[in-house]
Amino acid sequence: MDDIAEINYKFHNHDIENIWYIFFCLSDTTFSSIELSYGRKGPYMLSGETMMSICKTLETIDFCCHRNAYSDAYTLIRKIRDDLMQYLFVLNVIKNKHGLTDEECKEFQLDPESMMKMIALDISILISEERKTEAERAMEKWIYNILENSENAKDRKEFFDTSKYRAYLVSNNEKVKYVFENFLVDKWKREDRKLNNYVHTNGIKYLTDNYVYQYEKEKKDKELIETLQNISDIFLSLLAIIDSIKFHSSDYVDALEMDMEPLEGSQYWVCPVIVEYMNDRFDKELLRYIQENEGHGMQFLAEYYNS
Repeated sequence: MDDIAEINYKFHNHDIENIWYIFFCLSDTTFSSIELSYGRKGPYMLSGETMMSICKTLETIDFCCHRNAYSDAYTLIRKIRDDLMQYLFVLNVIKNKHGLTDEECKEFQLDPESMMKMIALDISILISEERKTEAERAMEKWIYNILENSENAKDRKEFFDTSKYRAYLVSNNEKVKYVFENFLVDKWKREDRKLNNYVHTNGIKYLTDNYVYQYEKEKKDKELIETLQNISDIFLSLLAIIDSIKFHSSDYVDALEMDMEPLEGSQYWVCPVIVEYMNDRFDKELLRYIQENEGHGMQFLAEYYNS
């Protein structure tokens, strides 16, 4: 047990640690709600890999802040922002995969034999790629780790860039478009400009932020935390609209695993740390819109739990 304690990272900044807990919870929920599809190279899935990576990057950001390496920290925040938007892009593409249509599924009966035939036909269509969009084909190259190959440069250029992820999500999901344009666009522009400035060192001050004086540390920590929170706000808002199931708490499953009767309605509970964060920071109108449009009955409003 002592060895395990030694390898667990000890945070210096409590606010960064709180954000880490959000993504730690999401790593658990995304591993337990896997997205599965099929391509020519076989089955593939999207799980909790991104969230686990985000947790490790947050640990490194905390270390950078502790060492006053703010230029490095902001560069890593840019990585977090890009990885999270990429996750949303891949998730949205997989959830809208082009196999059998709803109308075609209705042609099959509900008996086991008919269901098996339907599943087999759906998989064969996905493997054949006859109905897949260019975005689906590009996404699969990322899944299969061949996107980096020179022959796939066109796919990288057309789809794999943060501005392209944002454009794709907004143009392919009306609810995402509404949330982004009405609640997130200003926050996105402000943080996008700041992160670009640090990554490309657009001014000597972005370089010299790597050795701030101690009397400036409190101010720099506060600014960095606000940027991290804004990036988290954008991601959580869009994920709630795309797939709110990814926010589920463990209460319902924990009860089943312990051979106990789950509390009524607990299958709709959201991770407590996420409920608290969203209700503390989010615009009330945005939170209400998410609650009314998330599509799975998940309970994002604090009033559900307070009562």
